[in-house]
Amino acid sequence: MIQVFGIGSVILLGIVLGPLLVPDMVWPSFARDFLTINGLPNTGASNMVSAIYLGFRAYDTVGETIVLLAAVSSALHIIKDASDGPGEVLSATKTRINRTNIINLTTGKLAPVVLLFGWYVMFFGHQSPGGGFQGGVVLASGLLFISLGRETHQADSMLSRGVLKTIEALSFIGLLVLVSFPLCFGATFLENPFDRSAVNIPKIVYIIGFNAVIGLKVGSGLALLGLLMMDMKHAD
Repeated sequence: MIQVFGIGSVILLGIVLGPLLVPDMVWPSFARDFLTINGLPNTGASNMVSAIYLGFRAYDTVGETIVLLAAVSSALHIIKDASDGPGEVLSATKTRINRTNIINLTTGKLAPVVLLFGWYVMFFGHQSPGGGFQGGVVLASGLLFISLGRETHQADSMLSRGVLKTIEALSFIGLLVLVSFPLCFGATFLENPFDRSAVNIPKIVYIIGFNAVIGLKVGSGLALLGLLMMDMKHAD
């Protein structure tokens, strides 16, 4: 059976990569031309990547977000069990290993800049490279910078974890609301509702809303994952 899968994979790989070896091969251009012509008018996004992943293939994007939710939730459960141990709870008074002044200064200066850049990437992904997933990762990096710059963090991180869990849950609810919101205007799931709205609202607002909730969802989930990894390390 393994040999059959191996041979099949080689054949599929040859079909996909074969045309790259033929310089005179004429590549199909229908999809490219369609997206170039209809991307901006249909979605309002000048960045074709955002127009595609939040417009023409938004169902795939929602599926990817759900997969990320399942992955982060499972990882958090495994990490928490590994760090706490059977019947053992991490002490809220446990202190972090002393940090050097270089780390404290660097993370303290970089964190606000990284957080600001994350918001920019998230809210302007429809115009320039970026979007919800990329902006969320940058936001998570900024939050972890803040945590790295603290001498003691256990008591504070307990509160931070609760806040991050709340943001992640509310963001997922917001995502479900955006998915269903077009039904209020007689449209279908994930169809831009402002195409049929009597109110003069730019269509790009729908994509910006998606980028915002996806960014908050990704950022809070990855930051929470990073905090628990750091706690597990200091519990050893």
